[in-house]
Amino acid sequence: MGVPFECDLCSFRNMCGRDPIWQNRKDQFTLTCIRRVSLDAFWAREPRTVASNWARSKADYDMVVDNLSVPPEALLPQLGNPRLEDRVGMALAVTTVCTSLRPGKNSTHIQFDTMRKTRTWLSNAHDAGREYSCESVLGFDNAKQYITNGKTDGRWFDRVMRGARLRMGMVRRQNEALTSVLALAVCHEAELIWGLPSTPEDSRAVLENTVGFMLVAMCGGLRGEEVPLLSLEGMLTFWEDTSREDDPYLMLTLKGRFKGEVDERWHLVPVSDYTRSMIPLRRWMQRILDRRVLKEGRRVGWLFQSAKGVRDRFGMYDATFRQLIDAAREESGELLPEVVDTEDFSLWRSPRRGAVLETTNQDVSEKVIELINRWRSKESARGSVAGLPMRQVYTQVKSTVPTMLVFSKAL
Repeated sequence: MGVPFECDLCSFRNMCGRDPIWQNRKDQFTLTCIRRVSLDAFWAREPRTVASNWARSKADYDMVVDNLSVPPEALLPQLGNPRLEDRVGMALAVTTVCTSLRPGKNSTHIQFDTMRKTRTWLSNAHDAGREYSCESVLGFDNAKQYITNGKTDGRWFDRVMRGARLRMGMVRRQNEALTSVLALAVCHEAELIWGLPSTPEDSRAVLENTVGFMLVAMCGGLRGEEVPLLSLEGMLTFWEDTSREDDPYLMLTLKGRFKGEVDERWHLVPVSDYTRSMIPLRRWMQRILDRRVLKEGRRVGWLFQSAKGVRDRFGMYDATFRQLIDAAREESGELLPEVVDTEDFSLWRSPRRGAVLETTNQDVSEKVIELINRWRSKESARGSVAGLPMRQVYTQVKSTVPTMLVFSKAL
């Protein structure tokens, strides 16, 4: 295999420093996990590769013994370890395997991508300890390689993780795409409820936030974790000016530290008032802004935030979002095939997937899509230079507005 192997009993002794107590439930389960880890290490390599290596080693060994004065021990290593120590990280590996028994969202147990996060914190914990190494091997520009003696970064542990991934496989369940037709149906159902005199103000606020969140994510091609970065102050700044343009639009003003960046930036994304399917984004955003300014009495902070000023998460609106989809489906069964489960819709990715689907069907060029998403690229994020005031960012972005509006107009 190219990595160390010791039997279950020896591995237990190396790890625990004692013999197992056979009547002890924890010891029995620990031995079971050790066996599982060892098998994962075995199966990290393809059977034909192992068989080929084994056959070649036998042939070479026999030829050397018959023809050369090389002692056999010079070719073959001593197997096993005479010292009582966990030299490969078996304790860390059985911890990782044990976590895989937790219940998962899309299957009986968690997925490999969730299980491997245990390896991450174990590695970080090692680096926080006394065995942390400050030595670097080499560096090219900002990319550096570092020396580490952490067992989670060893070759044996890599084999265990690869074997576990091959054994567990992957069960993926991605969000369904929110099409323009379905988005309009959701808006229609929300409008009916919002307009009822018997609807409480709290319920109206939830409807406004949910529909506004959905439409912003879809029209701006945003992910669910990006929409909460909308700035109320920014939205109010450009609200009137952009509505009086010859080709009116909304300017989505996002501010924050995005993944892969080290500074807070303004990101401005224009969205047309007149999309192909006439999505009523401005109407719902007007309701949200009226509530923020007139009823909540604030003009700064996040557009979607709690009473304590904490940014809302997309999950807070997912339940209402799915309820509106169910209501739209009941009214028109042709909106969704029967095999589609509404639980597969989420504000995390459904609006963005729908936007990509719609713009692709309308032959929106890749250059336009790259332009609307270019603020995600740290190197080419035009209009999102760290530290610039919002008005200066707006000046830089304004020249590209006509091109960027092509994206939302196709929806």
